[in-house]
Amino acid sequence: MMGILERALSKLTISAYQDRELRKEVGRIQAMYNPESISLNYRTDYAPDEYINSTQQSNRYQQVRPGELNLQLVFDAQLPGNKRTVDSQLARLRALCCSVLPETKETPFLKVEWGKMSWSGHGYYAGRMVSMAVSYTLFDRDAMPLRAEVALRLSTDESLLLQKSIQGLSSPLVGTLSVPDMPSLALIAAGIATGAGAAGAGLDYLALAVANDLDSLNDVSPGDTLVVPVEGEV
Repeated sequence: MMGILERALSKLTISAYQDRELRKEVGRIQAMYNPESISLNYRTDYAPDEYINSTQQSNRYQQVRPGELNLQLVFDAQLPGNKRTVDSQLARLRALCCSVLPETKETPFLKVEWGKMSWSGHGYYAGRMVSMAVSYTLFDRDAMPLRAEVALRLSTDESLLLQKSIQGLSSPLVGTLSVPDMPSLALIAAGIATGAGAAGAGLDYLALAVANDLDSLNDVSPGDTLVVPVEGEV
């Protein structure tokens, strides 16, 4: 029975960050996830136009609301190799999703990763917690929780730099790059310039740092997303 349960679940990683650009990680947790379905919701608001002495009907666009992701997570103390209690895992999840960080006075920005799920091409989902509902489904004889299911609802809250690049609101931003496993920003810039040929000949690591509002030339990690500027437009 346990083997069937393990095959029905897979690991999902939730990482928490201080900043919207997902650079300063404060912690992460892995949870078992039931991959039968993923619920991503989007909503647009419209206001009805009012006509006097007319039966005409039309709507006027107001705004597109952030998308929402709904996850059903499973915490089971009986799974092989699981050395943490259900209570300790839930406390860790609450700390990562619900706590107000003293440095920012904000709740953490979350990055959700699950296998090869592309999440609209980004490789991850970025958002913040809206609600968390915990259901305890199994206890031992001393009322110690052995299994719990968590309904986690997140609201999309993505990198502003990435949004500008995608929406084309800032002309210097022409593309994005996922940071590879390279030791320095200089090598990353050199790799971009080599791949772009003449179009990227003027790109240097300082321009790359300015375009991404980096506090330090070492303030990048593998998997981060960088915006690539146009030559001479930084």
